[in-house]
Amino acid sequence: MATLPRINFTHTGTFCEDLDMMVDFYCQKLGFIVSDKGVASSGHRLFFLTQNPEVHHQVVLFDGKPHDLPFNPINQLSFLLDSIDDLKSYYRFAKENGIEGIEQVDHGNAWSMYFKDPEGNPIEMYVDSPFYTNQPCREPLDLEMSAEAILATTEAMCHRRPGFQTRAEWMQSIAERIAEQRVRW
Repeated sequence: MATLPRINFTHTGTFCEDLDMMVDFYCQKLGFIVSDKGVASSGHRLFFLTQNPEVHHQVVLFDGKPHDLPFNPINQLSFLLDSIDDLKSYYRFAKENGIEGIEQVDHGNAWSMYFKDPEGNPIEMYVDSPFYTNQPCREPLDLEMSAEAILATTEAMCHRRPGFQTRAEWMQSIAERIAEQRVRW
């Protein structure tokens, strides 16, 4: 029986109503750079954006999104950061650059801030915490607090909830379940 290979999600593509405005937002407000641009075989203009020199593109923006969609088909675009200090830095940067409606959430297993891009696509900037707690979990987060205070608050909250584990314990249990699934495939 074959073993199922691991999948690494690396990028997303989204259609835009105003492509140039969206490229400007992602570059000026989120710190991406254009790694390539061109025209797709479908005829749509597209921009490849990255913030990681090891990854050609993390986001691809296309023109051609219809103006009359009855709802936004994008639930959220999530970007993983390296540390709580990085999240705090993005929070300050977002506020200084006029991004409004920033929601701060402690998920127990991650700390997140949510806001929308100019076309209303929800964006999550987040960092994993060293804890696990059952999801969904949405507790208040104050990114003005020190990293140490945030860590202590999250740990206390996670211990009060059922199913507490460290992130390392949770990762080990998930690795075992994934290995079992791969063998079945």
